[in-house]
Amino acid sequence: MKQEYLCAGIMTGNSLDAVDVVLTKFKGKAISDICGHTEIIPDFVAEGFRLVKSALANNGGDIGAFYAENKDFFEELHQSYINLVARTVAKMLAQNGICPDGVDAVGFHGQTCYHFPPSVAGEGCEPNTLQIGSGQMLSNLLNIPVVYDFRSDDIMSGGEGAPLAPVHNLHLAEDLRSKGIFPAVFCNGGNTGNLAIVYGDGVMGWDCGPFNHFADTLVRVEKNENCDYDGKYGRKGKVNYVLLEELFNQSVQTNSGENFILKNPPKSSDPAWYKMTASLSEKNLPFEDRLRTVEFFSAYIMAYNLIYAPVKTPDYFLIFGGGWNNPLIRSDFEALLRGTADVLPQHKKIFAVIANDKVSVEWSDKFGYAGKYMEARIFADMAKCRLTNEPFSTPLTTGCKTPTVGGIVAYPDGGDKRLWSRAAKGWSHK
Repeated sequence: MKQEYLCAGIMTGNSLDAVDVVLTKFKGKAISDICGHTEIIPDFVAEGFRLVKSALANNGGDIGAFYAENKDFFEELHQSYINLVARTVAKMLAQNGICPDGVDAVGFHGQTCYHFPPSVAGEGCEPNTLQIGSGQMLSNLLNIPVVYDFRSDDIMSGGEGAPLAPVHNLHLAEDLRSKGIFPAVFCNGGNTGNLAIVYGDGVMGWDCGPFNHFADTLVRVEKNENCDYDGKYGRKGKVNYVLLEELFNQSVQTNSGENFILKNPPKSSDPAWYKMTASLSEKNLPFEDRLRTVEFFSAYIMAYNLIYAPVKTPDYFLIFGGGWNNPLIRSDFEALLRGTADVLPQHKKIFAVIANDKVSVEWSDKFGYAGKYMEARIFADMAKCRLTNEPFSTPLTTGCKTPTVGGIVAYPDGGDKRLWSRAAKGWSHK
């Protein structure tokens, strides 16, 4: 077996703001980034995917029906997306003088447009997950093998299909352990927030719920800007605890009406469940107060989720993801972990259990892991593990029945005609 692999990873997240690509070297247990590149997603591609997501939310995730009714629109959007991703990878390689022949594989996640995991589907309903993007078309354009459709195998093995970060975090933790930074918590602050706690010889991870989602939505709708840059609007407001309670109780409801925040792990969320509550969408409260409250809520539910942790709150927290660029959310999170923030009365005992006054919250970059490319690197790691036949999800991370290898490989000029994931709606009847 080869001892060294060079793999690229690609991520386009739910925020649909950019394509992130990273090239990573895997040598034994050592993981090191070689280079990275980011390209902005054009508005017409981002809006196209938002239309697809909205339609699928209304038709129960039936991509087959949507495609049949909107074939020309879908194929044009898909081609634009694949071309954009291919250009981003090609530009990264060219700018750094790297020959495509030297890259073992590209890990391509695709764009998630619908997610209906077992924890939501319940007994008697088919769980499914939908990621759009042809690995074959991308492989043909790059002339590099592409590993893709990472979540289907886990769904088919009884898992949630998410989160996929924890096993990657476990791989990174081998280095952290040697530095005495252990146990540790990896905290992703994207459109959805998730945690991965690495402890002993294992890892446990799960989605916490919305992170950037509500703040970005408010700023986009009411200020026509992408996000609250540097907390410039939120710092003018104050947390409204009546609204905070409403958000906690009502804003993250699964299809069956359960409060996702209160569900035990393993669990994975779907942005389709994130609902603007009445007080949030109405303008009876000042914009700055509503924004400041949802920013606090982002940190609040991530900290709250530590009540499900298998160990006492660790000392070390590594943060990554665009949401942490907002200094208000980071300072809120630190205060909540240390037990110095005001919380809802019914949660005081929970946060007292979580509190650790020795907590250190640092960017993952401080420890040698570029936070900007953390999510993209997951798929470089998954591509490498697919080549070496190593499982990337476990019963403790996704709830799958057995440790599961994820992804399929498309080779240049192959015949794979799939445009979306195998575990899309209806997979169990094929």
